[in-house]
Parts: sequence; structure tokens; C-alpha cells
Amino acid sequence: MRCQFCGNLKTRVLDSRPGKDNNHIRRRRQCVECDRRFTTFERLEENLPLVVKRDGRLEAFDRDKMLASVKQSCTKLPVAEGHLNRMVGLIESRIQESRRRKLRSQVLGDLVAAALLELHPAAYIRYSIVHRQIQDLQDLQKLLEEEFG
Repeated sequence: MRCQFCGNLKTRVLDSRPGKDNNHIRRRRQCVECDRRFTTFERLEENLPLVVKRDGRLEAFDRDKMLASVKQSCTKLPVAEGHLNRMVGLIESRIQESRRRKLRSQVLGDLVAAALLELHPAAYIRYSIVHRQIQDLQDLQKLLEEEFG
């Protein structure tokens, strides 16, 4: 592992422990050259499905992209980042367990929307406006009536 401070390739592991969701390993490392310490995270690389976009393009599943959209939906809401990471991890696990080779973006978006609905109603609404491509107030009112009566 390359030292983030001096670029040296020789580091030693001081401590390793599983992450909170047991989907990664957190390692404390020390550079043998500059003696500075830093943290790295190791995650198993999975064979995740390709995402079929609305226009038919295929795109590799990107956990970071999903997490970024979820974070954006929760901006200025009382939702801890740890909750978002766990939520995205659970969705990712569910996708892996399905063993599908391709996944429509609509299905993926529905999984995220359902998880956000449980987490915070405002985050769900924000996400759904983009995910369902809501353009006017009538469509928004229809969405609200469907979910909240």
C-alpha cells in the first residue's frame, strides 16, 4: 500500500478490524519511511450486475454513485451518514444475493426509494422526484397520494 504522505510503497499494518457492517476491513497502517499513520479500507470485489439505463445503455453498478444520490436526498435532514452507508450496503447485498447479471435502473431506483421511505419521508420525496422524473405538481400530488394517502 502506497503511503498517502510520502508515496513510499512499504507500509506495515498496525491494526485490522472488521467494519460495522462486516462488509469491509479497516486497517491502520504505518509508513516505514516517514513513520506517519493512515487508515485504509479493504472491500471484497463482487461480481455485481450491469445496470440497464432507461435509454438501453449498460453501466457497471456503482455503490458510490448510489450513496451520493442518497446523500443528496438527505441533505439538511436529521439522518446520520452511518445510516445511509448501512442502507446502501443492505441494498448492495440484496442485489448480490439475487445473482442477476443485469438489473434495470428502474428496479434499482425502486429499491432505493423504498429504503428511503422507511428512513425519512422527505428524503423519499426528494429522491422520487428525480427517480420518477416528476415534472409538474399534478405528478407530485399523485406520488404523495399513493404513498401517504
